[in-house]
Amino acid sequence: MKWKALAACVLAGMTLLAAGCGGGGGDKAKQQAASGQNLKGAKLVMYVSFHEDTAKDLADEFKKETGADVSFIRLPTGEALARIQAEKDAPKADIWLGGTTDAHEKAKTEGLTEAYKSPNAKMISPEYQDKNGYWYGTYLEVMAIGYNEKRFKEEFEPKGVKPPLTLDDLLKPEFKGEIIMPDPRKSGTGLTFISSVIQSQGDDKAWPYLKALKGQVAQYTPSGFTPGQKVGAGEYLITLNFISDQMLVSQKGQKLVSTIYNDAGWTLCPVSKIKNHANDNVAKAFIDFCLTKKAGEIMVKSTNGVSCNPDVAPPKGQKPLKELPLYKAYDMAKAGADKQANCDKFFAD
Repeated sequence: MKWKALAACVLAGMTLLAAGCGGGGGDKAKQQAASGQNLKGAKLVMYVSFHEDTAKDLADEFKKETGADVSFIRLPTGEALARIQAEKDAPKADIWLGGTTDAHEKAKTEGLTEAYKSPNAKMISPEYQDKNGYWYGTYLEVMAIGYNEKRFKEEFEPKGVKPPLTLDDLLKPEFKGEIIMPDPRKSGTGLTFISSVIQSQGDDKAWPYLKALKGQVAQYTPSGFTPGQKVGAGEYLITLNFISDQMLVSQKGQKLVSTIYNDAGWTLCPVSKIKNHANDNVAKAFIDFCLTKKAGEIMVKSTNGVSCNPDVAPPKGQKPLKELPLYKAYDMAKAGADKQANCDKFFAD
């Protein structure tokens, strides 16, 4: 993804609509809402790799607009991809929603998903969708370091320990056994973290760092959201996951202090149509729906992600993209292609 194009699209969206992401016009007449279709009696089955309540809200609204019945199974990114791979010859789902772009790219290259040119594609910047229509970004997430404010002030601050704000801070001996992160073999969040470190720092610097970090981590979780929950509950001090997830934990009263570190990894949460699925018309209509303002507002409200539809305002408290210290050259397709080799090396003794 070219950063100059990204920054230009963000600035345009902010100037016109106070939105955090996206491109293109905001003319509602150009949006082909799913509500124009009568799909009563049709059925849609989804694999969902983000929050269950978000999926439920989207499913309920889609049913309200079209009459279609929607069911879904919540799976971490890696598990969803594995299931789609296993079901290649007889898919049991029509749509894969959420997860990370690297995983959707891998599904595309393996022939597990199929292209669909949505009439709402024009509402999303080309930077946030596959050029051939294999996937569309719905919202953007950024990696961050989060720590439990209460525990830190009570247990660490009195000892003169400085808060963890950078990747190097995570290697301090005081934090050994107090870090929790998603398992990159199963979670797209975890893969985004290790892949972005490798790409931004290069092999010679990244691998010694990651091996040292591995010795600090107490637990790896299948889900990218779980580390934030456990840190919010005080089970661990530090989480490595997306800032949007950390904000959700803080909003529930378990205060996390979140820092987007320098050269942070990031991803889009895409939607893809699974190849050889059964319910084509309703699957296409659901993708159209996901790109609308209404769907974008549902996702921003429940995830704190930054919508890729420019008509959707950014979440409260989130900085605009131009102010985030992202690793601008992060290659999500490469992250997907290198997943197995990088995970094997990371977990090797």
